[in-house]
Amino acid sequence: MTLSEKLRAAGEFYAAGLFEAPERSIFYRYCCAFARHFEHAAMTPYAGGKLYPCGESLYQSSGCAVSPSFSYSIDADYDQLASLVPEAEVPIRCEFAKTPIPRRPHVIGGDGYTHSFINYKRILAEGLNGYRRRVEALDASDFRDGLLVLLAGIEAYRQRCLAHLREHSGDSDLIAALEYTPNDPPKSAYDALVAWNFVYYVDGCDDIGRLDQNLYPYWRGEDLRPVIRELFRNVDANDGWSGALGPNCNELTVQCIDAIHHIRRPNLQLRVTKDTPDEVWEAVYRSLATSCGQPALYNEEAFQKGLAEKFPEIPPEDRERLSFGGCTETMLEGLSCVGSDDAGLHTAWIFDRFMRSSFAVGEFADFDALFSAFCRLVRKEAIGMLEDVTVYRKARAKFRPQPVRTLLIDDCIDRQRDFNDGGARYAWSVSNVSGLINVIDSLLVIRTLVYEEARYTPESFLRALDSRDPVFLAEARRCPCWGVDDDRADALGAALADVIYSAFDEVECYPAGKYFPVSNQFTTTEEAGRMVGPTPDGRDPFTPTCDSFASVHGKDTAGPTALLNSVAKLPLEKVLGTPVMNLRIAKANLPTVLRPLTEAFFAGGGMQLQISSLSREEILDALEHPERHENLIVRVGGFSEYFNRLSPALKQDVLNRTEY
Repeated sequence: MTLSEKLRAAGEFYAAGLFEAPERSIFYRYCCAFARHFEHAAMTPYAGGKLYPCGESLYQSSGCAVSPSFSYSIDADYDQLASLVPEAEVPIRCEFAKTPIPRRPHVIGGDGYTHSFINYKRILAEGLNGYRRRVEALDASDFRDGLLVLLAGIEAYRQRCLAHLREHSGDSDLIAALEYTPNDPPKSAYDALVAWNFVYYVDGCDDIGRLDQNLYPYWRGEDLRPVIRELFRNVDANDGWSGALGPNCNELTVQCIDAIHHIRRPNLQLRVTKDTPDEVWEAVYRSLATSCGQPALYNEEAFQKGLAEKFPEIPPEDRERLSFGGCTETMLEGLSCVGSDDAGLHTAWIFDRFMRSSFAVGEFADFDALFSAFCRLVRKEAIGMLEDVTVYRKARAKFRPQPVRTLLIDDCIDRQRDFNDGGARYAWSVSNVSGLINVIDSLLVIRTLVYEEARYTPESFLRALDSRDPVFLAEARRCPCWGVDDDRADALGAALADVIYSAFDEVECYPAGKYFPVSNQFTTTEEAGRMVGPTPDGRDPFTPTCDSFASVHGKDTAGPTALLNSVAKLPLEKVLGTPVMNLRIAKANLPTVLRPLTEAFFAGGGMQLQISSLSREEILDALEHPERHENLIVRVGGFSEYFNRLSPALKQDVLNRTEY
């Protein structure tokens, strides 16, 4: 038996497809792998609803040792594989070895992900039969043959879904819709949702797209909230990601916001303009009052301006497809290939090393010299990180094709190039900059206590910091800090941020586009903190670092407007990946506080705002009685998470947030 036959006999269909034609191109081989998985992997149970597939993605539910991945193309459990087909372990390991993920010590919240949005709008308009016709029109090649194999696999999966529904007395409307969609354009909004859900599962349950905009042509005034909610439940069941709403809001915008109540995913992102209707704002208040953290708010004008300046070649009609994939990384639905997050820069870890080396031995005569030296170091680390990412992106383009996205994202078919190899119309890469606010406040403490007031030498400063000396901690607490609209403190933060963000322009992105930063720390703040000892901003050793651009907890003593003013003084236009800003607002204050606060922040240059609306009493009760709060959701970094799923450290971190 060949290796492919042994893998097939063991039920490892994805791996079997990968090795069934070893003499053909890597793209063709991965098309075969995806197709065999669609043809044979175990079906998920039907839950009796109006949509199928449902529950866990076919990518993850099969129980196979080797399976597809929307980010990496392939996942593997080597122990399981070795127990099933021992001779397959080395070849599969070789597949992974071709594309080593860039893992510098300070990489937090970024390791070669490639979230994306497939072109839901075009899929609905043309149907998969339209895609098939475009592929068939290509000249003979492994690219053409591979996509035809993939399309046959997707069709086999649709037929298997229909057979499963008929066998389990599936909903008659669902069966009727799936009998012709997504192969042909839908005739109704419900049929469009059936097609949408199906291709969402085909793509591996990543990002859900622009529902209110793309469903609207099929809508005839019906209440779609129950079916949209069912779709959102499917996203949530798969730890799926994001979908944008607006900016041209309509009745479906409100229905989507209403449908997300008490559901943590998808991360809904409302593109806010000066003309966002009152009824949409009212829907936002209703939704946030359920403690679901949905939707987050995005400054449409600022993002459009940033995209136009960064990519003047992108026409307005393509920028209109703005969406935020994964946690919150900037993309164009159906048109872009974005590394998100390709890597990360752990500034607090870099600072900790610097503080305990160059600063500790008294290298610097004044603060300006110290600040300049740290800026040079962090810039060097940023450039080195991006150079590693470039090596990875080149390897990914060569060895790790993504056939489903090549099929379903423009312009891969027309260019006859894989999604990861320059096939998509637009490409760029996003990397996460974490710990920045910890570093800013730490530098402010050093500037005040060591260089301006001369209360400590570098040696005594570190000794007091590490011993958690209460006198030292009190003195550090009274120092100027970022987040209270202090011009001098904010200027230092803006200067440091500018150095870091400008470094992203110094490395050429592969295969096209630009590198730019994002600040979307979420549950990774705990992992980041485990690598860093006590910092002068008051953070205890090995505890979570700052959450994106939120103030270090307890220091935002001048109120939310002052905090947002400090955020707006940062060079946010360079953080086009999305500068995440978390706030906690009391439910009673949402209708009076949120809109004016958001509009003022956005008018001043703020780009993103996301709200958790849960009281201290709710959090304390959830800590004591988690069973009462299974639907309690909190915004962390760029997405929402069920409070009960957070670690004890992150639960405490949420409790420590200031409530406005």
